[in-house]
Amino acid sequence: MDSDCRYDLKGFSADLGLPIEDIADLFSDFIKEINSEILKAKAFLSEKNLAQLGLINHNIKGISANYRIQDIHEETLVISNALKNGDLKSIESQFDNFFIVSDNAVQEIIRYFDRNGMIIEK
Repeated sequence: MDSDCRYDLKGFSADLGLPIEDIADLFSDFIKEINSEILKAKAFLSEKNLAQLGLINHNIKGISANYRIQDIHEETLVISNALKNGDLKSIESQFDNFFIVSDNAVQEIIRYFDRNGMIIEK
């Protein structure tokens, strides 16, 4: 585990057998995808389109699991339950939490790579 990052990016790199520089490129793609999905989610929240929110949540759940970003993944599990219950207030609240957690995760990942001399494109 990285002492300067709550995500095990070095372990992720080692498990994939890729140098950390290549992992930076992968995480750049991850961040772009998360940011894109967040924009869509905000639009679908305003439209109260639960079906599309479910698809977006499913996509984010998968990519966050693949990249081992556990706190984002956990938020998507909570959102899944809220979507199953169909309670719009709860769904909105859970997405608000997700937006905060995602922003914090993205910023931490960017800082990690920046401290290690790699620029992450968002």
